Amino acid sequence: MVKRTGGITLGAKLFVGMIMLAFFLLVGLGIYRVKQDPAVLSYLKKVRDYLGVYISLPKASGGSGLKNTEINYSKDVDLIAEKYDLPAAYLKALIVLECSGVKPVKPRLEKHVFKKLKRVREKEGRKYEVLTHEQIKDASDAALENLARSWGPFQLMGYKCLQLGVKVNDIRGENALDWGAKWIDMEYGNLLRKGRFRDAFHYHNTGRVYPSNGIPKTHDPNYVAHGLDYMEFFQGK
Repeated sequence: MVKRTGGITLGAKLFVGMIMLAFFLLVGLGIYRVKQDPAVLSYLKKVRDYLGVYISLPKASGGSGLKNTEINYSKDVDLIAEKYDLPAAYLKALIVLECSGVKPVKPRLEKHVFKKLKRVREKEGRKYEVLTHEQIKDASDAALENLARSWGPFQLMGYKCLQLGVKVNDIRGENALDWGAKWIDMEYGNLLRKGRFRDAFHYHNTGRVYPSNGIPKTHDPNYVAHGLDYMEFFQGK
């Protein structure tokens, strides 16, 4: 009879090692997801504000976007902010969020918006936001694409030009910064003047103020949190 030797075989060691690796990967992933969850972040901020103690929260780095915005837009934004009585730090933070401060800004075609505009043109839908069939009934597909693109440093949707009473070329040209700030002033400037910055960031991205349940509807769940972080950076300049 062959005697069994003591100790653990190499295969068993590898098996145990793989199980431990999988365990730590799952734990790490769980911690990361919890830290990035907007509801958790919102709750932590409420606790921090209420207790007045420091709780570590993930911070947005901003990276080159902050530097780009300082170099490409800072002086012009300061002038426009004064013109429309808007906080310059908010406008600069918004530029970081929307275009990373690059200049010129490449437009983005929002395909879902294009489809909705086509439905309105073809009378398959009553309206899209403030747009009606009468306003775009004669628009070609190319014209609708321009209306469905986001333009300028604030990434203002093309169809907003109709609300401003100008053409798409105006909001994507040299005065894009000014027209964008004017739209912000018209649409939700009152939120900014009341210091409701969380609502303002959420409104710019979704057309609605920040939800009462604390869970944002933005395309990036950290959009508002990052915007507030960028504001702090520019306020400290």
